[in-house]
Amino acid sequence: MTIVLFDTNILIDNFAGMPAAVVELSNYDDAIISSITWMEVACKMDSASKLSFNALLAAAGIRVVHPNDDIMERTAVIRGHSLTTPPKIKLLDCIIRATAESQGRLVITRNPVDFGGEGLTVRVPYDVVDGAAINIKAPGP
Repeated sequence: MTIVLFDTNILIDNFAGMPAAVVELSNYDDAIISSITWMEVACKMDSASKLSFNALLAAAGIRVVHPNDDIMERTAVIRGHSLTTPPKIKLLDCIIRATAESQGRLVITRNPVDFGGEGLTVRVPYDVVDGAAINIKAPGP
C-alpha cells in the first residue's frame, strides 16, 4: 500500500469540486498533509469553512503532521542545497517535502518542480488547463 502526502493544490482542487482531485484523495488509506498545507488552504477560509475542512480531513483519515526536529533538519538540508544548486525551492515547499521524506511518503502534487521533479517520490495525478483536469493518471496502488 502506498503511503502519501497531499500537496496544497490537490486539496484546493478538491474543494473546487474537481472530480480528478476527489478521486485522488479517496484512493489512499494512509495519507497526511503538512501543517504548512493546512495553513495554505485554511488561510482563505472563514470559521465555518475551516470546520468543514477539518471534517473532510477527518472523514478521509488524513492526518496533519507538524514539524519536528527531523523535519526541521531535513528542511534545512533541502533548502540549503537548493540555494547552491538550482532550482531554488521555496522554504514552505522544503518543509512539505521534508515532511514527506521523514515519513517515507509519496508526494502527490500538480507542481513536481517544487519537490524535485516527478518520479519515485513525487506523483502528478493530473494537469489542469483552463480549470479542467487533463492527462489524468490512474490512481497508484
